[in-house]
Amino acid sequence: LETTIAHGEQAVLFINRRGSARMAVCVECGYVPECRNCSVALTYHLRNGRLMCHHCGYSVPLERSCPVCGSEHIRLIGAGTQKAEEELYALFPGVRVIRMDADTTSGRTTHERLLDSFAKGGADILLGTQMVAKGLDFDNVTLVGVLDADLSLFCGDYHAQERTFSLLAQVVGRAGRRNKPGRAVIQTYHPEHPVIQAAAAQDYGDFFEYEIKSRKALKAPPFADLFVFQLSAAKENDVLRAALRMAGILVRAMQERYTDLQTPVLGPAPCAILRLHNKYRYTVSFRGQDNRRVRELVAQALNTFYASPQSRSVTVTAARNPLT
Repeated sequence: LETTIAHGEQAVLFINRRGSARMAVCVECGYVPECRNCSVALTYHLRNGRLMCHHCGYSVPLERSCPVCGSEHIRLIGAGTQKAEEELYALFPGVRVIRMDADTTSGRTTHERLLDSFAKGGADILLGTQMVAKGLDFDNVTLVGVLDADLSLFCGDYHAQERTFSLLAQVVGRAGRRNKPGRAVIQTYHPEHPVIQAAAAQDYGDFFEYEIKSRKALKAPPFADLFVFQLSAAKENDVLRAALRMAGILVRAMQERYTDLQTPVLGPAPCAILRLHNKYRYTVSFRGQDNRRVRELVAQALNTFYASPQSRSVTVTAARNPLT
């Protein structure tokens, strides 16, 4: 960055998390402030001094002492775009930074205005989340940096590796798009991971070979389709009982009317974020081929589930190969 700025050139920095710190934690007792509506740790935002939920918008001020043990040793852990911006100003006095994330682009034309300013030389560094990773083409950008590239790699979703490769390969391609040579630096704890290696080299062929073997071993798309029933309710016991009932409906249907579709029923399993907007969420799923018989099974399972009075407090949706 120092060399790039000294040469009058520009850089793009990408980190797939906004905010200043991933969470606050009490060093003495381990207390972590969580959202009252969602089962997630609150993210600290330096600009307003508040802890915020990026799912429902709930926020509270950052307390100077722990509400559980009274300790004043509150530590901020992890980093986001705001923290990266703060450190850039500390490391490079006088540097001009444009930050692009959901906090700075809320206006209808803000996104275009910030990019236009950067294109005209209004900043040395463009720092942002996914919105700086795709489709940007600037003559003077010779350096791209990816911070904490592992953030999306191990999220437990079969799309995770493909999503990570796509983001990294695209953001790496933002450097050196004209006559000036470009350079990309990826910060990772897993530099030998095949996905990181393929993304750094922008080698789509190598990534495909690795990913298709992984999908085959997992019986993930395109080798089979994943049908997921997501159930939600205000009380966890209600949704767990409903998910058990949905699993039972599917098992009985496969034993009776749909004997040609014998396949393991998976779950109930809690969603990655168990409580979202004050609703507890569980999933029940199975693998199969997307054909008329499977769609009939899904429809019958939904109809049987909703035919029971016990389902009144529960919402259920069915999806094929959901993205999350």
